[in-house]
Parts: sequence; C-alpha cells; structure tokens
Amino acid sequence: MINIPPIIERIRALLVEDTDASVTYAALEARLAIEKICYDRLRQCHDYISHEDLKRWQPNQVVNTLINDVDEHATSTRTLSISRAPVTEDINPADHDYVEIGTEVGFNPKLIGSLWNALANLALHVRLPESREDTIPAYGDRAKIRSKVEEVLAELERLSQTTMTFSGFGEEVSFACDCGSNNRRRANLLRRGQVVSCINPECMGSWTVVIENTDIGFQARMAHIKCEQCAECNHIHWRVVSAMRFDHVGSFNCRACDHKNHIQWRLNQARQPGHAT
Repeated sequence: MINIPPIIERIRALLVEDTDASVTYAALEARLAIEKICYDRLRQCHDYISHEDLKRWQPNQVVNTLINDVDEHATSTRTLSISRAPVTEDINPADHDYVEIGTEVGFNPKLIGSLWNALANLALHVRLPESREDTIPAYGDRAKIRSKVEEVLAELERLSQTTMTFSGFGEEVSFACDCGSNNRRRANLLRRGQVVSCINPECMGSWTVVIENTDIGFQARMAHIKCEQCAECNHIHWRVVSAMRFDHVGSFNCRACDHKNHIQWRLNQARQPGHAT
C-alpha cells in the first residue's frame, strides 16, 4: 500500500518555496501521486484482472475498470471490524463489541480524472504560440497551478486515511489456463460475451464468457488451422494470431506430425452471400 503522507509533505514543501519552478514541480509530484495511488489499487486487485484487459492506462480509467470488473463498491469507504466475542445464533450481531481492523477510503474516478488532466493542462504543457511575435512562457500561471495542487492535496489527505485495501467481495468463479495459471473472476461482474485474458502477463490465452441461466463458463478463443501436410486441426490462441501484422508471415509446428506450417494475414475481397459468380 502506498504511503501517502510523505508524498503530501514533499508537495507542500515545494509549495512553500513558492516559485514558478517549485509550484510546477509540485504539480508534477501531485500528478504522479494520483497515478501511484490508482495503480496501487490495481496491483492489489491483479488476482482478478489481467493487465491485458485494461483498455486504457489513465488513472480514472483504471479505477473505472476495477469498479466494472473487480470491485463494484470501490467508490465506497469501507471499514472491516471483528467481534471481540464469538458470534452465536442467539445473539444479535449488532449488539456485539467490535474492534476496527482497517478502513479503505473510496475512490471518485470522475474527480481523479479531472484533477489529473487539469494538472497537465495548467502546468505540464507549454502553451502553443499564436503568432511569430508571441512569446513562449517558461511556466504556466503560478496562482492557477497552486490552486489546483491544493485541490489534489485535499484529495490525497482524504485517501491517506486508508489503512487497508480490499480486492472486492462476492462469489468467485475460476478456470485453469493451459499455461498452468488459475484465473479467478467476480461472478456477479461477468457479462455474457465479455473477453477475459489470462492473468499471467507472459501468456497469450483469452476466453469468452458464456452465461446460461446461473451457469458461467469460459470458452477459449482460438484460431483453428489445419496442417497442410496431415490436415490435423491445430488450435492457436487468438491473441497470438491477431497480434500479427498485415502481410507478416508466422509459423507453427503441427501438434500431430510436427510439420512446420506458415500463416499470413492477407486482404481478400468479400462477396455477399448469394451473389452470382
């Protein structure tokens, strides 16, 4: 878990210097802090989501992905407590004396995205000149940058109250990959037709989620290619094939006869069904 207080102190020290350069550096530190905190939440949840399944890398998009695929309650602040005495059927749990174990402060993806983008716009991009006579300032508007950094500090202070992190709650479903990795997902967040990838970053396996009534399954996404020598059907992970560049030639050895086959992406003209030849 990221230790936020030292980061806050470093940013405040830069603001105290109160120069154009120091306030700009404070904005950079604040933006990095947002990234670190969001990415650390992702790290805590990586047992339930593959890096390949992250569509975008921006902090607010990472948090939104976690909400959609791992922990739907990541926006809420949650506290874990344990009863001092064993819970029995004849005692109302609400009457027990509890000891607080830890708290996770909820994320606001919209606010995170707004602050992260604003810091870049105000402090971390040089303004384009509008004409030949226009000057290019060394830094942005110090007062505006400082005001936005103070907003980020307020959010960092709030998030710094986190003392433990959760990877979500709810029923799990799992499936084994042929690379040996056991993949786990939150059952209630899976969607019919959703594509999930193996959590092993070195593996190219991926599956389509199949949901029938209350049953959840995972269908491997494969390219099925017949060997040119023995006609054996070989199954190759679709991500391997789809990653090939146009006109690039790839190869695989047949699982039955070990013949080396070559494959290539090519552009072909399509004819509508029923079209006369």
